[in-house]
Formats: sequence, structure tokens, C-alpha cells
Amino acid sequence: MENLYPNLDWNWGMFGEKLTVSGLNEKDIYIGDIFKIGSTLVQITQPREPCFKFGIKFGTQEVLTQFINHGFPGTYVRVLKEGYVKAGDTLNLVTKAKDSISISDFFDLLYKKEKNQNHIKLIMDNNALPKRKRDKLKSFLK
Repeated sequence: MENLYPNLDWNWGMFGEKLTVSGLNEKDIYIGDIFKIGSTLVQITQPREPCFKFGIKFGTQEVLTQFINHGFPGTYVRVLKEGYVKAGDTLNLVTKAKDSISISDFFDLLYKKEKNQNHIKLIMDNNALPKRKRDKLKSFLK
């Protein structure tokens, strides 16, 4: 995206992220996975979704579609145990979520016209996913 927006000041945190972690892929991270970083315990809750403020920062709302089409949204986490995190800390998987889907698959549920019914059914009882998201997806069940 840097080549599309060369006039922006590209730096860490410009997308609103609080942590930047290398070596992870949204296809391998599942809603409900629990990770330890530093002395903190976090749980994967949902992918990030672009909003109009993102478009304002980039000077065009077209960036929202570009972000969605890129397919690597990053993720939100819930803090399960407060602690300290510092640069260089490793993110270690503590508990792999059961009966879940990847961040990538969930992102597809949000933005693709055809909704994978099996994925919706699988995620309906996952309490790591905010209730409002589960309720919205329920309306797509056939």
C-alpha cells in the first residue's frame, strides 16, 4: 500500500495498532486463541475492520476497499491477564481455540457476499467473539 500512498508518513502504529507482531498470519490465528506476551495473557476476538476515519487519514474512502481486498486485517485482542509487554517479547500460543475459525475466514464472513454457513454455525457459540458480531451473523443463517 505504500506505493499507492507515497505521501503518507509510514510508521509503526499508523493504522492504530497497539502491538506489531511479526511472523503471524491471519489464516493461522483463530478466534478464541489465547497467547502470552511478556507477562500479559490475551485472547483473539475478531479481525480489525476499516472505518471512515481510516479513509480520512488516507485522503480517500477507496482505501477501505483496498484494505478489505488485501485480506490481512490484523486482529483485536481481549486482555485476560494484565501484565507488562516490551519490545522484543515473543507471542506464545497458550491455548488453541476449539470449534472456531481463523481470523481470515471470519473476515471473509464479514465482507463476502456468499457466507459460509458452516463457519457461521461453528462460531455461534464462541464467547471470544463479541455477542453483537454473533447476533449479526445469525441473520445470515439459512
